[in-house]
Amino acid sequence: MSQINYLIVEQQQTPPENLPEILQQLSQKFQLDIYQCRQRLTGRGLSLLTRGKQENLEKISAFLQDTGFIHWLVEPSKSGFVPLKIRNLQVSSDRIIFGCQKKQVVFPKGATILAIFAETTGELAEKSVKQLLSSHAYRGRDDVRHLEESKVHKIILQGKPVLDLYLLDDNKQVADAVRIFPGKFDPKGLGELATLSSKQNLQQILKLVEEYAGEFHLQTDFGLVNLPGCLLRRDDPDNPETQRKNLLSLARYGWLMADLVKSEPIMASQPNQENNLSGAVTAAILMQNPALAAAGELDEILPIAKEISAEIDQGSNGDERVTSTPPDTADSGLPPPPPPVKSKANWSKPRFWLGGAGTALFIFVFALSEISDGELLNLVAYRSFASGAIPFFAAMLMSWYAFYCLRMKRQIENTPTSKVRSVAMGMVEVKGRAVRSYALISPMSNTPCVFYRLTKYRRNIKNQWQVSSVSSSDNVPFLLEDDTGRVEIDPAGCRVHAGTKQEGVPGQVGLMRLGDDSNDKWVEEVIVDGTLIYVLGYASVKRAKGPNLTEQKIEALRELKRNPQNLQQFDRDGDGEISSDEWDDARAAVEEKVLRESLQNKRQRKKQEEHVIIGKKKGRPLIITESHSEENLTSRYLYYSIPLFLAAATITGGGLHLLLNYLK
Repeated sequence: MSQINYLIVEQQQTPPENLPEILQQLSQKFQLDIYQCRQRLTGRGLSLLTRGKQENLEKISAFLQDTGFIHWLVEPSKSGFVPLKIRNLQVSSDRIIFGCQKKQVVFPKGATILAIFAETTGELAEKSVKQLLSSHAYRGRDDVRHLEESKVHKIILQGKPVLDLYLLDDNKQVADAVRIFPGKFDPKGLGELATLSSKQNLQQILKLVEEYAGEFHLQTDFGLVNLPGCLLRRDDPDNPETQRKNLLSLARYGWLMADLVKSEPIMASQPNQENNLSGAVTAAILMQNPALAAAGELDEILPIAKEISAEIDQGSNGDERVTSTPPDTADSGLPPPPPPVKSKANWSKPRFWLGGAGTALFIFVFALSEISDGELLNLVAYRSFASGAIPFFAAMLMSWYAFYCLRMKRQIENTPTSKVRSVAMGMVEVKGRAVRSYALISPMSNTPCVFYRLTKYRRNIKNQWQVSSVSSSDNVPFLLEDDTGRVEIDPAGCRVHAGTKQEGVPGQVGLMRLGDDSNDKWVEEVIVDGTLIYVLGYASVKRAKGPNLTEQKIEALRELKRNPQNLQQFDRDGDGEISSDEWDDARAAVEEKVLRESLQNKRQRKKQEEHVIIGKKKGRPLIITESHSEENLTSRYLYYSIPLFLAAATITGGGLHLLLNYLK
């Protein structure tokens, strides 16, 4: 039976731009699951990409080497033994002796040592998940930040730390190993390094071992990585078996890390810069002295060229060391959402006219009731119903909304689904993943989202829920992403069907309700960041930001006036003054320059989200829904229209019957 080997990769915290192409190649060429590959190639630490026969893994390794991923081809060895628990230690000038129950383990100075500094309760994994959630909420999924190494050490020390030390021989095989628990050994052997804190003593041993080691390897990712046999279970005080299994997993993790040290990483393939540089130097020498090439003295030239290229490379590396440390800058991640825009009175909005008509009707009814003590109002109401006017009006409203639903159904069916890259101007239909442009978080559940609608209710005197306020994030644009690109979505005035709906009362913590006897409650509808959505709207070109062409010309002329040296180039007669004709020439030159720069900027290809936006146009719908199927959305409008038509027909029939009786 052939040996099963592991292909372990070092995850990249910032995914490369060509990651979709890499995932596609891994899926097509090597039949790997594209979603698992994405999870295992991005993140922090090590991850098992796949396992299999050596010859199959070597093909994947060659591909990963070309794409820039550091990885290992590992033939896993069986865990020969569990590290021995130490009871004391002795430190001398040339060795560290750990006293265990049955024997002493000697770590000579200059040896190769692998240290596994781990936390065995799951606290580190929990803090890492919280860090990822917080980073995703405030920075976005494209800029997720993992725990820093200093924080990892701090979290390990705050939990239940364990330090495993592996002594490796000249062949990088495990020769011996010890396990150190804080407070379980005599710290007197540390001498002046000993402290009153058991956990600080553990850290002192780690520093001491690093000083004595000739080659030192430290791993702190136990519980954070996806490796076979290295599962960390959440600590259960009522089940001591959990801690025992975690320590066995830690031993397996240590042996696997020793296999990685033995295998050595396979780095990304790079061109041979030394040969390229020395070749360039050789070419330069021969161009200056063609006779050397004719004399056949290349063997003498090449060593000199390599020395020169080495000096150049050393000098350039020195410059990089001096300037490679950038100044500390604040990185805020995603920008905060824009402030809500105050709505202005718009005479063209139907809502304005409906509100005005309702107000006028209320005033009319109130006036009738006051004038005739209600008798005239009762007479008008009776005549309106008896003549069928009220039923006809209700049937007309139902028919109008039913025809509106049918029109929406037809428009959705007649609008073809487009890819983002091929979106045309006008009514479009796109599907993809919702991506935040701003650090938008829902106000009640604190969920990272691209859209939310918060409706607050209050009990009235009849103990019924009544809407008290409605707020939404329709002023915050977001992006829709598919496999061809991104496009900006402006949700202002949209009709939203959110898939996530949560309900709560004021004062509750998170999603935990404190009671149901409150007179207030809230309902929050959310489209979560990363959700697959469907958008039907009007695509148009975004308005250009910044000054227009005329403003650019005016500013360029002002800048020319502020700089007399540049202005003097238009002084043709050399009298030191700019005449009207010379100023006309200067203005024409500036206008031509501004126009040329503007045309050049327009020729540059922009990303789709930079110049195209999908939003609502007057008289056109804007629908954003989490429905993954167009048929689900169209059938919903059909189900709305059928009962409305039936109800309108029934009410119309009743109205005709009332009208005929009224006319008799």
